[in-house]
Amino acid sequence: MSAFRLMVLALTGLMALPLAGSARQQSDYVDLNKSRLIIVKIPAGTFRMGSDLVIHADDGWQPCSTCSPRNDVERPVHQVTISKDFWMGQFDVTQKQWQDVMGNNPSYNVAAGPDAPVEQVSWKDVQSFLAKANAMQSAWTVRLPTEAEWEYAARAGSAEETYGPLDEIAWYKADEGRTTHPVGQKKPNAFGLYDMLGNVWQLCQGWFGPYRDDAVIDPLGAPTGDKHPTRGGCYYCDAIHERAARRNRDLEDHSSRTIGFRIGAVPRKAAAPQHQ
Repeated sequence: MSAFRLMVLALTGLMALPLAGSARQQSDYVDLNKSRLIIVKIPAGTFRMGSDLVIHADDGWQPCSTCSPRNDVERPVHQVTISKDFWMGQFDVTQKQWQDVMGNNPSYNVAAGPDAPVEQVSWKDVQSFLAKANAMQSAWTVRLPTEAEWEYAARAGSAEETYGPLDEIAWYKADEGRTTHPVGQKKPNAFGLYDMLGNVWQLCQGWFGPYRDDAVIDPLGAPTGDKHPTRGGCYYCDAIHERAARRNRDLEDHSSRTIGFRIGAVPRKAAAPQHQ
């Protein structure tokens, strides 16, 4: 079967794209009636969250213990354990998938096509999408990933700031066109996840807050706040922002043409996952 045919089948919800890395990786799907959200099983594990490097006013990197960095919210680097396997969307939620659930398409970049990420959705809008999607489910409960789950999944075992050469894995400012792009066109990471960096910022579930400096297990984010994390950079961000450790945040009722999301999924005990 041709690579083009594989892509078409995957994006229409009929199958998942091949996963990178271990043959033990599993994929499944969340049924939206008219389409499917492909999900990938992410294994439990421990990683170092955050970055020791700092960004200065000229967007340059350098180790520095006395500087005032622009990305101080990425520190301190700390150990995080994800204690249980979890499931995450293989792609950002697309314009078509949003339309199938919500009956509208709020995206600014409509010309990018139905398989481009949905954007111009606020955190509150996404909660409405998740509620409607959950009402369709018997096998899964869908939610946004926590910030720790997102970074762990984005790194996919790598300690580097990106999981591959940036031009090969992400849509960002250096690319032609100031627009989003259909999902799944760049290379995936070792967990089989596409577009974890670039294309659109991805919303996370918890509140945005400072990191702790001690080891933590399954952190949920700050207990209170007024903004939610967005991760991964976007299609018109500079390369310095396309990093696994990069943290941004946004008000829960604000939308932007650069912000979208991908789902996390939890199996419901009453029904077994619907394996492909």
